[in-house]
Amino acid sequence: MVFVRPGTQNRQDPYLWGADISPFESGHPVPPRSAGKTRALVRFCPPLFGFSTVSLGVSPNRIINKDFRMSTIWITYAWEDNKSQDVDFIAQELISAGLKVNLDRWNLRAGVRLWDQIANFITSPNECDGWLFIATQNSLGSEACQEEMAYAIDRALSQRTATFPLIGLFLSSVDKELIPAAIKARLFVSIRDPDWKERIKSSVENRQPNISRPILKPYHFTLHPKSPTHTHWIIEVGPRAGSWVPFFVALPVDLQNRTSILHSPKGRIPLHGGSLFDYGENLSADGKWWIQWAGNEATPTMSYFISTLQMPEQMAFGVFNGKPQYLIVPSNEK
Repeated sequence: MVFVRPGTQNRQDPYLWGADISPFESGHPVPPRSAGKTRALVRFCPPLFGFSTVSLGVSPNRIINKDFRMSTIWITYAWEDNKSQDVDFIAQELISAGLKVNLDRWNLRAGVRLWDQIANFITSPNECDGWLFIATQNSLGSEACQEEMAYAIDRALSQRTATFPLIGLFLSSVDKELIPAAIKARLFVSIRDPDWKERIKSSVENRQPNISRPILKPYHFTLHPKSPTHTHWIIEVGPRAGSWVPFFVALPVDLQNRTSILHSPKGRIPLHGGSLFDYGENLSADGKWWIQWAGNEATPTMSYFISTLQMPEQMAFGVFNGKPQYLIVPSNEK
């Protein structure tokens, strides 16, 4: 039986673990270089007891452009929503993201007609590159806010191009019937979105948003905690694509005879047992791992469930005597 041959490495897939791959390979793929924004400095450290790590340092490119003009956004909101300075916080965050923000109480002058000033801030290309409406039950239900919004939309569409950004930022769930058609037909953003600032900034700057995209692992991992229906830890694993057959799982030898495996549809814990084909179990050649395997196919819709009395510090799983195989630390999985 071939299970692991330590000491060889494959950097094409840092998650892999198996006969031709270091059993302790770790790390994540390095994201592509963002042109003109950051420079990634990559260093592969020498393996230590079979571990291999990647350290990633990022240093900004300091580029000074004397002709650079910061994009400006005008914010319309209900004063009721700023009693706890929530609107001030939004303005602060947008400024930190690289926008110039205009607010009525920051920029409107006393003794000058209010609507003339608002119209100038919204319709003048020199004063405003986009318009942001803080959409709440207060602002959407306020007649004064609706009048200001209608006036701003009319002036914006009549004196600016149809691509002028009209953005709605929602702080909470609101009645959809209250959402203006001009906002529905354009960009509206929820403040619960972790990329809300980038979505607003990119719209004002007339470019595609640079949205963070997490690097997904090629397997799914779910930890089902103990409950009245199952008093063991239940670890669910399976491939995101392809299949693992025959399947194996390896746990530290101190969990020998304290674990079991079952096969069931994804997300459905098999509380009443099940059938496994070609099941087997054994110690690894070095005596450090307790290995269990079975012939049931693991697929994106069919998972394996590992029941264990205690959470293992490490575990490996995948295709028995084949590829892919993965070594993970369960406590580090999300």
